[in-house]
Amino acid sequence: MTEEEIKQIFVKALNSLVEVKENVIAELRSLIDSVCQTRELMEERDKVEQELRVLTERLETLIRENARVAQDQTAYLKQENEIRALYVEKQGHLATLDEQIAERERKRNTLEAMIQVVCGINGEQVEFDEELWGGLLDHIVVKEDGTVVVVFKGGIEIGVGG
Repeated sequence: MTEEEIKQIFVKALNSLVEVKENVIAELRSLIDSVCQTRELMEERDKVEQELRVLTERLETLIRENARVAQDQTAYLKQENEIRALYVEKQGHLATLDEQIAERERKRNTLEAMIQVVCGINGEQVEFDEELWGGLLDHIVVKEDGTVVVVFKGGIEIGVGG
């Protein structure tokens, strides 16, 4: 397949997308509502941060107590290590939550940008537009039977005859 043929396939798929523009925009908004929500993750993140503060306080209290009162060092170290291990585990969980929140924000930004681009397309596209290609296309699949599927960002697929 030549570059020119691929560009023409993209233009055809884009025109099919524009024909159902309102549905596409509604679908993208629905995706944002369902896939990009961060409220629950943020609440969980706040909870984990609070748990980390409590563990820090427990550790500080333990260290102060050990400095003030003579005690069995083996028992003290065991307790200190347990708190530190729990702290490291909670920090790992916090990092995972931060990454999940960031990923959802990236998806939201991608989908919102796609909505803006789709909203800005008026009428039939006659020629290839590199900006639309970069702003909308995720990838193109050429199947064994020659059918081509253009997959736009947000997962919207448009089949174009081979």
